[in-house]
Amino acid sequence: MKVLLLNPPFIPEFIRSSRWAAASVSGSNWYPIYLAYCGGNLEKNGHEIKLIDGPVDKLSHEDVLRIAEKFSPDICVIYVSTVSLDNDISIGEKIIELTGCHAVLVGPWCSIDPDSILKKCNKINSLAIGEFDYTVLEFVEGVSKNKIAGLVWKNGNEIIHNSPRKPLTSNEISELPFVTDVYKRHLNIYNYYQAPHLHPFVDLFTGRGCSWGKCTFCLWPHTINKGANYRVGDINKTIDELTFIKKELPFVKEVFIQDDTLPPGRAKELSENIIENDIDIAWSCYVRAEARYDLDLLTIMKKSGCRCLHVGYESSSSEILKNIRKGITATDAEKFAKRTNKIGLLNHADFIIGLPGETVESIKETVEWAKKLPVDSYQFTIPKPYPNTPLYDYLEYNRCLKDGWANYPNLSSEDIQKWTRWALRQTNMNPKFLLRMLGKPTEWRRLARSARHVIPKSLR
Repeated sequence: MKVLLLNPPFIPEFIRSSRWAAASVSGSNWYPIYLAYCGGNLEKNGHEIKLIDGPVDKLSHEDVLRIAEKFSPDICVIYVSTVSLDNDISIGEKIIELTGCHAVLVGPWCSIDPDSILKKCNKINSLAIGEFDYTVLEFVEGVSKNKIAGLVWKNGNEIIHNSPRKPLTSNEISELPFVTDVYKRHLNIYNYYQAPHLHPFVDLFTGRGCSWGKCTFCLWPHTINKGANYRVGDINKTIDELTFIKKELPFVKEVFIQDDTLPPGRAKELSENIIENDIDIAWSCYVRAEARYDLDLLTIMKKSGCRCLHVGYESSSSEILKNIRKGITATDAEKFAKRTNKIGLLNHADFIIGLPGETVESIKETVEWAKKLPVDSYQFTIPKPYPNTPLYDYLEYNRCLKDGWANYPNLSSEDIQKWTRWALRQTNMNPKFLLRMLGKPTEWRRLARSARHVIPKSLR
């Protein structure tokens, strides 16, 4: 079968495949990682695929339709998001009209409100809930719809929910093909950029799910990986893929481990295996600012080539950190930042403005606290409350939602946007931070590119 996998075009700089879909502030974009793993699994089972990344390749609807007509797929797999849903359905149904193919929708939003999605559709009648690698494979291979676990589908006017699909096992994760091989053959790797990383970079999973999984705002643990613990693939497969990258993608300067959080045990296992196999490669990952990342572990990670840690600090407010079930304190975070700085690991600091308990005073306190942390890049974002997440439930119960965004009696959604831009200016244009970066000439090119995007947007 011929399968078109589509990340649909939308507004400029839109990131649909991130942990919450939005237009980028830093000019960053994400690989369509879940679509790519799905595509690799289809190829492994003998199917022909075409992977289209509309936003990154700056394609129009007309461009996609021309590509689809030429490829003439039997099946179209469309990754959808909340804010772009009408757009995504529209282009999917145009592809059906043009090619006569069948279509299935995928992505986190499908796990949140499948019925309302299918009610919007005229020609699309199927979607996959949760991890969709094997749901889509069975759909493509013609398994009867009522027998495909994880599928929700329309039969006339009736919407049918099949039994849930169990999360991928460690063996199933290990058996998925190298996602970076899919990138190599189907995407332009030079088109992908993230502010903290060397360019060009690639990303991959060593495992699925989050080892913490309690934060109230995070999308993937409450949707695509809902109810799933952190499941790891065979470490030898990851080492083999890193070796593949060195050999087949020698121009790649960094590998980003996309696991929701790389827990200490997995970080140690990965680092030791990279060292043992003498793989000279720069890599980065998500971690939590907790004590288990001690100096010994950070030293091993640094020795193995780890370059940058993405850390969700979120806020300095103990009340806010408690409200979002972060499981760390500002003191924990300060100690962590000092340890990483001592070892020489770069630290990309993520913050969220507008979480429950936020006030103008707490924003100012967080920004002043952030300016004192020895970190190497800042990201301030606005929380996107998704239905079925604890954050959304809290805001809805307390009547603090306006047009789908957090809106408090003392802090409106417009105020939150304004203060987020202010926070970006205060941190990224802070003389102390700029002086610190001047002492790291190897990072100048990366920082200059990021500044070209962040500073103009923070001044709006």
